[in-house]
Amino acid sequence: MTKPNITSPASSSRRLSMTLFASILVLSVAVSAHEAYAMGQAPSTCGNRYDGTITTLKIKVGDMTYNPIAHPNLTFRLQDTKSYTVTYTIHTQSQSSQGNSLGGSTWVDTSAAGYELGQCINGVNANQYVTRTVTESHPANLTPGTEQTVTWNTLVPGQVTYNIKWTSS
Repeated sequence: MTKPNITSPASSSRRLSMTLFASILVLSVAVSAHEAYAMGQAPSTCGNRYDGTITTLKIKVGDMTYNPIAHPNLTFRLQDTKSYTVTYTIHTQSQSSQGNSLGGSTWVDTSAAGYELGQCINGVNANQYVTRTVTESHPANLTPGTEQTVTWNTLVPGQVTYNIKWTSS
């Protein structure tokens, strides 16, 4: 004769607690394994967003100017104590993501800071060339002497990429 399997209320409670603990542990590991390395503004935060194409991007390092669109796989050297400027132009589409041609914004993303950094650019219109100049420097999260691949992109295919060989000063 077999003994009936009777579970005490304390045993059921302990099993429920262990299951809950294990579930929370698995969930926290899953979340930490997919940490966001992006910062800044998400495209969805841009009001009346106009997607656009990066039509020009020029890099100025001292007296030298580089064009990574015309010269794919461009690599330049820069001391980790120096900075460089990037001037880019985005051509917005004729209609916003909301389906209108009212004033709005466009979105650009770059990894120049050592992580993805999205930004809304406000005050733009349909079918407009939007030009911005920014200064970039050695990312704090990269060790000196590192080669960095930098990307610039919008929500329209056609990312611009270049490489920097950071040298110790």
